Amino acid sequence: MQTSTRLREIAHDLRGVVCGVGSELARLTDDELLDLMAALETVGRVVEAGQVRVAGEVEIRSRSELGDEGLSRSQNFTSPVTLVASVTGTSARESKKRLEIGRRLRGAVLLGGGEGPAPFPLVAQRLDEGVLAVATASIIVTQCGGLAERGCSPDVVASAEQTLVDETVRHRLTTDQASKLAIHLREVIDPDGAEPRDEVHRQQRSLTIAQAGDGMIRGRFALTPEQGGVWLASIQAMQSPRVHGSHSSGSGSGPRFVTEGEFAAQTVTADTRTQAQKNADTVTELIARAAGTPDMPRINGASTTVNVHITLDDLESGRGVGWIDGVDEPLPASAVAQLRCHSPIAATLFGDRGEVLYHGKAKRLFTGAQNRALAARDGGCVWPDCDRPPSFCETHHAEEWVSDDHPPGRTDIDNGVLLCHFHHSHLHRSSWRLTMRAGVPHLIPPRWVDTAQTPIPTTRRRTIQRPAVQRPAA
Repeated sequence: MQTSTRLREIAHDLRGVVCGVGSELARLTDDELLDLMAALETVGRVVEAGQVRVAGEVEIRSRSELGDEGLSRSQNFTSPVTLVASVTGTSARESKKRLEIGRRLRGAVLLGGGEGPAPFPLVAQRLDEGVLAVATASIIVTQCGGLAERGCSPDVVASAEQTLVDETVRHRLTTDQASKLAIHLREVIDPDGAEPRDEVHRQQRSLTIAQAGDGMIRGRFALTPEQGGVWLASIQAMQSPRVHGSHSSGSGSGPRFVTEGEFAAQTVTADTRTQAQKNADTVTELIARAAGTPDMPRINGASTTVNVHITLDDLESGRGVGWIDGVDEPLPASAVAQLRCHSPIAATLFGDRGEVLYHGKAKRLFTGAQNRALAARDGGCVWPDCDRPPSFCETHHAEEWVSDDHPPGRTDIDNGVLLCHFHHSHLHRSSWRLTMRAGVPHLIPPRWVDTAQTPIPTTRRRTIQRPAVQRPAA
């Protein structure tokens, strides 16, 4: 009780110090600010070390062999996780983490009820001193514990613990850096452990996908290192910036100064997606591209097809919704229009009374020869500063298929432009418009972006002569 009382007094004093920090931050120098951050981290680590130690004792007093006399069950909790979560107000995940590291740092229970020697004394010491973060200590303990389970001698395990703690402290390694070091050291000491770990990873690989209540398709995945490497390499390759800029001056005489209009166009068409959104779009693009390859499995001779059901009135008016087979959430008409531009969809049209008016595969896809001509003209996605090459693009009808100028069935090169999946979707859902002028695609921004709605030329074709640009005198 005395310890608890003293800790509450310390917490009261600490609150007074921390509350005064906010008003002083603006007056601190850069060095003082960073020093304050480090001091607060030290305090936090000492507190976390105490939390872990206490949780470890709760784990031991709640072990299963004690039955109803165990701490958690005697307090009417089904597990020590729920007990810790209830007392501390933390999540079950955080409570489980504290219990796990606390148990690993504590010595085994001896037959007489006492505690055996600590399995990782150096980690425990540095943790109590506030030198090691709990996350880093957990990594070191886990990797060293794995070596012990693989049959490495106690001397080898102790040497690995000493090396990891010393290197982490000496070089002020972050948790991520310490994790990489621990993995490397593990492989040096126990190279034969990779095979059994790989088999465990292969058994744990999974991908679950289901439609959530909000209409989104959500899922979880766990990949083996090999599969993760394929995913990461593919995503990074598709998201990497162009090696050869498509907007170069072509003269080789140095950088070209952009005009005020070009700067404004680049600003208003900037990509505002988060990295997570880019990742989702990239994986979708990878799957769509793979689905269209000649060696993909085919059903009745047809490649991967998205079946969409929509009424004729909704299709012609551009309003209403469509329904994809296997998906409960409807699509807005704009998404159906996007699919009809490029994707091999099968559209089932219904009349006002629900009767089937037409069912068949879409006939309005651009041919391979037409797409090659568009690739030569556009050079890839025509959206300003987008780096997607032609092979990653979809073909969009500049004048929509419902237009009187281009009725259904007429798919011409002078009415087609290349857009990546994201910008194709963005165009169909936003107030931006795309039109053709003298054979060149032009983007027309909405009025809230540009009140004059000045068309922005978007072609990448390098054979077009650019107007001369006045450079400032040297």
